[in-house]
Amino acid sequence: MSDLLSGKVVVVTGAASGIGRAIAIGAAQHGAKAVIVSDVVEAPREGGPNTTSEIEALGVATRFVRTNVSKRDEVDALVAATEEFGGVDVMVCNAGITLRSDGAGVAEDDYRRLMSVNLDGVLFCAQAAARQMQALSKPGSIVLMASMGGIAGAGMTVAYSTSKGGVVLMAKAMADALGPSGIRVNSVCPGTIDTALLRNTPGVAEASEGFRQRTPLRRLGKPSEIADAVVWLGSDMSSYVTGIPLLVDGGLLSVL
Repeated sequence: MSDLLSGKVVVVTGAASGIGRAIAIGAAQHGAKAVIVSDVVEAPREGGPNTTSEIEALGVATRFVRTNVSKRDEVDALVAATEEFGGVDVMVCNAGITLRSDGAGVAEDDYRRLMSVNLDGVLFCAQAAARQMQALSKPGSIVLMASMGGIAGAGMTVAYSTSKGGVVLMAKAMADALGPSGIRVNSVCPGTIDTALLRNTPGVAEASEGFRQRTPLRRLGKPSEIADAVVWLGSDMSSYVTGIPLLVDGGLLSVL
């Protein structure tokens, strides 16, 4: 499709399914030299071929690295897997979960489990990528996956919104910390995107039709549209962009 990521090594966590899958495939389509696919399972929720098979069909080198992003040692091993290709250039910290029961009364165990992935895991991945980039004295781009729920809260997603709000501020703070090393850090905030995760999350699934009707574009977003935004942030086309939360929500938060 383009050469926006030509010569770049891209790592995407949570890349077996949904938005992460679209980002990994999109990176390959836009010329990445290699794409490292990371998730806790390799089989996509949507069915069909694995993400690595789709990438290989495009003639791009790829590896699957099973990773629990809440474990620092596993994250370090994930980033180390890029060394055979010259090290990571674009780190996409996308892995995240939702809860079947969220809200003001969220259970402590559920809250801590969600934070360990959505907030701790994002930090661990960004840190590991930054350490390698600095050790190799190479500039890079780190993209953190937030959400429109990290900008505007909702009573049915108290824990989720808390985690994603933290990701938005994490990107701002890390952009300041890592900027002198030539490392850019941004967050992407998807709106209501048509994925298996959305369809299987109680509350959110039921609310999605109302979101669609209120969205100025009158439709749900596609995972590939989030991938396009991430590709741009990973490319040299956004070389003076850092610390921003990039809303990709069809205009929904502009009118709510």
